Amino acid sequence: MRFQGTVAWVTGGASGIGLAAAQRFAAEGARVAVSDLNAPGCDDAVAAITAAGGSAIAVPCDVRSLDACVAAVARIEQEWGRLDHVFANAGVVGAGGIEFTSEDDFAALIDVNLVGVFRTAKAALPLMRGSDSGSIVITSSVEGLIGNALLPGYSTAKTALLGLTRALAAEAAPTIRVNAVNPGYIESPMTEPVAQMMPEFKQAWAQKALLGRVGTVDDVVGVVLFLCSSDAAFVTGESVAIDGGAVAVR
Repeated sequence: MRFQGTVAWVTGGASGIGLAAAQRFAAEGARVAVSDLNAPGCDDAVAAITAAGGSAIAVPCDVRSLDACVAAVARIEQEWGRLDHVFANAGVVGAGGIEFTSEDDFAALIDVNLVGVFRTAKAALPLMRGSDSGSIVITSSVEGLIGNALLPGYSTAKTALLGLTRALAAEAAPTIRVNAVNPGYIESPMTEPVAQMMPEFKQAWAQKALLGRVGTVDDVVGVVLFLCSSDAAFVTGESVAIDGGAVAVR
């Protein structure tokens, strides 16, 4: 098992990509702290992991609060005394062009999607430095690579995360690696409402993709775990698009 004896912290872990990542980390031997604003969802995730033979604890956390992130890490330290991997995955989406987006709504998207990752990393780094090696993987987006007229706040935050990834990689080296993943359209609870309201949006992403389909949570999780594994021991400060080649041919 690639992660036997290690500890992983997954934010946004109650559903979608985060839940799938927490389950895969546990299946490969890691002890997993599942964090989300949805506390009952954390409990459900832990129940599923333990029922499958894994080890996990629920650590509800609101990444809009540095104190909450620090408390989450303190809980992890109390339980296991170490932290090796962080999947900073918590995020929200909000649609509407700049003319139709309020200043408060724009700021809220930045606060969760960008500053929330800053808080997560800031809280985690002191404990992570106690291990011989570690890794942080940040969920950005292809919308941070290409921009989207209907997602100004989301695109801005996800673009900025790529800069934060490189800055963190420089600060945390040489013992901690920091990378980002840039999912395209992924079938998940977050994108399901979009697919229901605008089925043409999902179809357009499938048509853009060189591989002829939209992505699954497992497509993303496979890359996340690779970046956390020793197979990626010489990879840091990078970002990987997981979009079936959609942005490769723009």
